[in-house]
Amino acid sequence: MMRFAVPVLAALLVTSALALVTSQYRTRELFARIELARQETRNLTADQTQLRVQLGQASQPAVVAAAAERLGMRPITPADIALLPVPPSAGGAVRSGEAR
Repeated sequence: MMRFAVPVLAALLVTSALALVTSQYRTRELFARIELARQETRNLTADQTQLRVQLGQASQPAVVAAAAERLGMRPITPADIALLPVPPSAGGAVRSGEAR
């Protein structure tokens, strides 16, 4: 009985040691991936902050007006506005200034 127990226990010991080494390697590998993900998260958060600042600056009225002027746009004048007559058949439509 003892002859069979020693080789079986030795095989179990070697298997357990290999499982432990594999588990530790996998733990280190996952830890490294977590650290990379954390670094990427920090980088993306910094990029997001920078983009929000740029968006805030780009949406300022003076910046928008300057960009429009560079594109050849100009402010509208009353002469540029065309009012269309409301057809009499639009009885159900609400006209400007009327309440429903």
